[in-house]
Amino acid sequence: MHDLVGGGLMTAVGLFFAIYGSRYDFGTTARMGAGYFPVVLGWTLAVLGLLVAVPAWWRRGTAIAVEWGSLVWCVLSLLLFAFTLHLLGVVLASFLTALLSLCPITMAWRTRLTVSAVVALLTTLIFPIGLQMILPIWPWSP
Repeated sequence: MHDLVGGGLMTAVGLFFAIYGSRYDFGTTARMGAGYFPVVLGWTLAVLGLLVAVPAWWRRGTAIAVEWGSLVWCVLSLLLFAFTLHLLGVVLASFLTALLSLCPITMAWRTRLTVSAVVALLTTLIFPIGLQMILPIWPWSP
């Protein structure tokens, strides 16, 4: 049952991005347009979702138990990131987001802080530095 629901959701999200991304210029592989990445990734995700869901259709499984508390903490952490990114910068916003998302998990504080620091480091290395996105790294950054 888990694979069926998960594969179905993957397919739905992939189709959404593939269709939504097709509104933009696709371009070519050499000169990608704004729609290239969401369309290609969306169709890839949709196909992978089908590869997960179709075999699960014939298997029996256990019922899905939604952990609403974890879902609430995860959504709250994403909202925290959205509202604090430009105010606090990538490092602090991603650190606090990771720390908040770990609230429902039983984990030592030292481990929580380490995981949050690694998430902040990777987020900073990938987005503002690696992809050169124009984002403030620190609160005092321009």
